[in-house]
Amino acid sequence: MKKLNGGFNTPAIVISRKKYKLYSVFTFITPSLGIIRASIPHKRMMTMRNSSYLRPFSAMYITVVPDGEYVNVTQIDGSYVVESLDVNLDNIAYAAVASELIQELFAMYDVDRKVFDTVVNYSKQIRRRNVQLGTIMLGWQLLSLAGIVPSANAFTHQDGIDPFWLQVRETTNLSISPSVKAGLPQILGYQWGEDMPIELPKTIWKELEKLLFAYCEQEIGKPLQSVKFLNSII
Repeated sequence: MKKLNGGFNTPAIVISRKKYKLYSVFTFITPSLGIIRASIPHKRMMTMRNSSYLRPFSAMYITVVPDGEYVNVTQIDGSYVVESLDVNLDNIAYAAVASELIQELFAMYDVDRKVFDTVVNYSKQIRRRNVQLGTIMLGWQLLSLAGIVPSANAFTHQDGIDPFWLQVRETTNLSISPSVKAGLPQILGYQWGEDMPIELPKTIWKELEKLLFAYCEQEIGKPLQSVKFLNSII
């Protein structure tokens, strides 16, 4: 991370925005600070250069100064905006699931470059590809990075995989098809940006989604509000 005029200049992806009457709290993920939050008054946003980039999963460089629990954003240099989230409510809902999972699985200021890189790749992917499928892949990969799901390498070597599936079945009370068991290692090993996306039947994607949401709820210990919202609109 580059130090700049008493602050820090860092790449960042916007994870979420929580609006209040006079200000908004933005959550960012960065490579060197991990997850950080900034409170920005709405009046300031009206005159702040490049504030239009402050949208979910858009990318930028921000200059921040520590400010108690939060940081103060002093400058924004935009990279790209994820316009696919403006297309329909489903895309917004799936991106909200991704946002909530990131914030539930990883603590503020917990630095993990692999997590940051995965979120960056997700944000790039959903600019041009299916947001729903991208969110399913991101969710499973985040669970693996958090140490909850075995790695792709563990699946390759069948290291502790049978006990994992047994635990998933017991905690979710869901039956797990052989196709899902075959599909999950593909998702965990997926290299974002590949020209050839993962080819799975629609029914298997839905099963992977249902299993992901149920397993996350059990592991996190509470229902995901974003999943509740998603289920209310589909």
